[in-house]
Amino acid sequence: MKKILAFIFTFFTFICLVGSNVSANENINLTNKENLHKKSEVSRLALDNMRHNYLDREPVKAENKMTEDKFLGNDLLFKNFFSSHKWFNDLLIQFENDETANKFKSKNVDIYGLEYSLNCYGGEESKTACTYGGVTLHDGNKLESEKQIPINLWIDGTQKKVSLDKVKTNKREVTVQELDAQARLFLQKDLNLYTTDKLGGEIQKGIIVFHTYDNNEITYDLFDINGEHPEKQLQIYKDNKTVSSQNLHIDIYLYKDKE
Repeated sequence: MKKILAFIFTFFTFICLVGSNVSANENINLTNKENLHKKSEVSRLALDNMRHNYLDREPVKAENKMTEDKFLGNDLLFKNFFSSHKWFNDLLIQFENDETANKFKSKNVDIYGLEYSLNCYGGEESKTACTYGGVTLHDGNKLESEKQIPINLWIDGTQKKVSLDKVKTNKREVTVQELDAQARLFLQKDLNLYTTDKLGGEIQKGIIVFHTYDNNEITYDLFDINGEHPEKQLQIYKDNKTVSSQNLHIDIYLYKDKE
């Protein structure tokens, strides 16, 4: 009888382990590795600017701001937004369409956006910084305490441990830009995501997947980069896409092989 029970226990344990491994491999297959863009397709200038976007430039962060000003239909202009910035006075936030801009006009909003200044027009000349999206309504959107968003990371199919302090938010509804900016900052600081091979960058392909509580997915190919300068590269955030921070997690798949 003891031998039978031991066999049943061993068999059940084996099934659980195999099931766990299959699940991870299925997730990896879903990333369509062969269809991902390669780092080798990206110019040195584009890589340098992507690194600067996430590593060197401090995101624009603000709470409880309001404006009624616009430059064009699909933007919001915050005059005298920066009180002590060395270069900028005004902030222009651009959206995908007029409808999104109007949603936030004359409302109290919070802002978290990656800024650029080259080819940024709309406020005071040579004194305006721009972002794409990064806006949420302020009223009723703040959590009682900061929430840490867990990251699952695989490199060439092997899962790596990631501490919980990499991506955080204090918002119930948060822009994907806020989460993505923090995740890519971690990837650049710890894994040299947008560093050239000659300078120690080993990652050749990658994808980041945001899994929401209702089983929706938002994905970015990490090397599907538009243009060589921030005013093009950061347009992925123009849609101002948001997700609930409830039961949210991030999966990241990275690959070092060059094939």
